[in-house]
Amino acid sequence: MASRMKATDRRRQLLEASVKCFADHGYQGTTTAQLAKAAGISEPVLYQHFASKHDLFVAMLGQVGKEVLHEWRKAIAPLKMPLDQLRVLLRLNPAIADPRGKQLYRVIFAAQVEFNEPEIQAALRAHYQQYAQFLIKVIHRAQRADQVRRDVSAVGLAWQLIHAGIGFALIAPLDIPTHASPAIVEQTIRLLMELLAGERA
Repeated sequence: MASRMKATDRRRQLLEASVKCFADHGYQGTTTAQLAKAAGISEPVLYQHFASKHDLFVAMLGQVGKEVLHEWRKAIAPLKMPLDQLRVLLRLNPAIADPRGKQLYRVIFAAQVEFNEPEIQAALRAHYQQYAQFLIKVIHRAQRADQVRRDVSAVGLAWQLIHAGIGFALIAPLDIPTHASPAIVEQTIRLLMELLAGERA
């Protein structure tokens, strides 16, 4: 029998256990029985915290986004120059910086085809938009400091960075040896920094 936990701790445990479960079985293929077993609890305990698999999945996306932004804020806090902050953020792509990244983005990309689940689609939009909003603020600061090109909007540049990150995350689970070698990652970051800096590169 699972030991008693505070409600917040149990909820977090369920969210963490759900990542692997959804990655292994897909959104449609995952059952609440599997989710409960992965967390080492009974289904009735699961239902005390989440009304359904759907609600747990939406909460998982929200939690992951909060964790990523927390790590981003912590990482750039000591840095004064916005361009240095952007360079660090490029290295903190959740797909490679988070140990759960491979599983997590397998889940996210599979969920994107759930067109008949408007709340999941809304959660996915929010997941990406919060990253964009964070990057836009940093890019705006870099533009005001004349460290990043001004001929492209901060919004456009932020989404270009996210597109690059999503592309990387989409291929990462395939384990292609040359895809994520240190040299390729460094080359990609250098090219993205050149995109940001424009003629300043």
